[in-house]
Amino acid sequence: SLRAARGVFDQVKSLAEEMPDGRYTSLLDILQGGDFLTELVKMIEFCLDSNLSMVLDRASERLGTIRKERRMNAEMLESLLRDTSVKIFQAGGADSPVVTKRRSRMCVGVKASHKHLVPGGIVLSSSGSGATYFMEPRDAVKLNNTEVKLSGDERAEELAVLGLLTSRIADSRTKIRHLMGKILELDLACARGSYALWINGVRPAFSDRDSSSESDPSSAYSVFIEGIRHPLLLEQSLGIAEESATTEATEVGQQQLSEDHPVPSMPVPLDMHVKNDTRIVVISGPNTGGKTATMKTLGLASLMSKAGMFFPAKGRPRLPWFDQVLADIGDHQVVSVF
Repeated sequence: SLRAARGVFDQVKSLAEEMPDGRYTSLLDILQGGDFLTELVKMIEFCLDSNLSMVLDRASERLGTIRKERRMNAEMLESLLRDTSVKIFQAGGADSPVVTKRRSRMCVGVKASHKHLVPGGIVLSSSGSGATYFMEPRDAVKLNNTEVKLSGDERAEELAVLGLLTSRIADSRTKIRHLMGKILELDLACARGSYALWINGVRPAFSDRDSSSESDPSSAYSVFIEGIRHPLLLEQSLGIAEESATTEATEVGQQQLSEDHPVPSMPVPLDMHVKNDTRIVVISGPNTGGKTATMKTLGLASLMSKAGMFFPAKGRPRLPWFDQVLADIGDHQVVSVF
């Protein structure tokens, strides 16, 4: 996570340098001055492999020594058992040379009737039929004991290394959480940007009831929105259009949508003009005339604006910072109303 956060910062910084118009400056400011805990990352990378799944030999001098001794011991044990299994096979004591592990100890397979071919050996287990014994040769006992000890020592040293890393990470938890919070903030900003591009949204401005300008006629309105479409309905239409275009392209190539895949109808654009001195707006009209959709659209536009989101409209929309958006969910017609 720390490595990825640093990579994101470097990428945004590179984009900001390539685009001197400042379009990426606000994104860069989110991560600017962040502590990417470089020393902690280097320590983790030094001790663990690239998949963070194995403690490396270099993590500690003792671990490197233990693993070296264990490799040497394993080679001697393997060589001994391989030679023994071949001799058993040549003497008719097995259908093929068998070297395996039983009860965490390396051993050889031998027919029960030929166990004398492993003098002084220890029977660790037998096959289901009892026809084959798995025996530990006498000369392998010491090597197996060493393997068991070194395996335990290796695991203990790995846990010591992991414990040290965990302690260092725990000491930095506040910085890590802060950095991850910044990454989340950046991710949210990018999501808002992607959504704005998808719906062809525009940036709204918050109106001030006490200020007006003759050069800007819209300043006389607390709500001045033109061509806005209901965001949720627009999302449905865009989603259907994309799905239809994909299906059509798959079936008939890059052609216009056919009658079987018609272009979905888009929500009706709405104009909303409410003057500064207006305190109450009453909406009247016939059923299914769009009253509910209009109120929901304004409510969503208000919430989206306060969340820093663009909404699908034309020009430069203005609306107040509403202290409250009250919703009456469900009337006798089972219609959700903002």
